[in-house]
Amino acid sequence: MQHWFVYYKLDPAAVRELEPRLRDMQAQIAAASGVRPRLMRRADAAGGPLTLLEVYDGIRQPETFGQALAAAVARAGLPAALLAQRRSECFEEL
Repeated sequence: MQHWFVYYKLDPAAVRELEPRLRDMQAQIAAASGVRPRLMRRADAAGGPLTLLEVYDGIRQPETFGQALAAAVARAGLPAALLAQRRSECFEEL
């Protein structure tokens, strides 16, 4: 079972604008995959860009989930600048 972490930085104003789209995107992923997503922000951010973190736990079929995530991201219409800086890391239990 895998756990995926997707992170990127956004201006606080962009976070307010994009949060509904990000949450809708995650709702689509949850419906398609059964994975319960979370959207978090870095706690120690003081001014400047915010680091956002999408967390996807309990992924049993990584390839299928990756396709569902890519499709949801494409449908979300996220800005190209955000897409260019999204970074993903995948972990699994020891």
